[in-house]
Amino acid sequence: MKVPLGKLFLAFLEVGLVAFGGGGNAQIYSAIVLRRGWMNDREFLETTALCRILPGPVFANLAAHMGARLGGVMGGILALLGVLTPGATLMIVLSLAYFHLGVLPGSWAQNALEGVAAAAVGLILATSLRQVPAALDSLKAVLLALLVFVMYGLLHWSLLLVLLLAVPLGLTLYWKESRGG
Repeated sequence: MKVPLGKLFLAFLEVGLVAFGGGGNAQIYSAIVLRRGWMNDREFLETTALCRILPGPVFANLAAHMGARLGGVMGGILALLGVLTPGATLMIVLSLAYFHLGVLPGSWAQNALEGVAAAAVGLILATSLRQVPAALDSLKAVLLALLVFVMYGLLHWSLLLVLLLAVPLGLTLYWKESRGG
């Protein structure tokens, strides 16, 4: 699906304006999949999986990749500018305020930052729970997810080692399906 560049930029600018404290992926999902229908759940999950293994921040990777997918190279650039400009501007303003005013324990600024962090965890959890049916749609998907959870979450293996083991396994498990067989 090709989306007009102006609409694409405004959608990602909206995400950039409301995505605070790590909830960016949830906001992108809400804006692009749920509200606008520019992608379905499966496409979003595949895109997110790819962007998680690329170097750099997932939020920026996701915006650039989705923008390019929906609007070509210029769409990728505009989507990236849309999501990054509000946060970058806010960070500059907050950094200047922090260096001039500081944040004291128990101050309104510290409490506000803690509230933003809690809200971000809630957004991430809600988005994850919505995506479970699309992501874990077969026994092999559930087993692969459990294997990664055990290796990374319980055994605390390095992310690089988990990726080196799980990605080839996932490719092997899904190769035949992807080839139409």
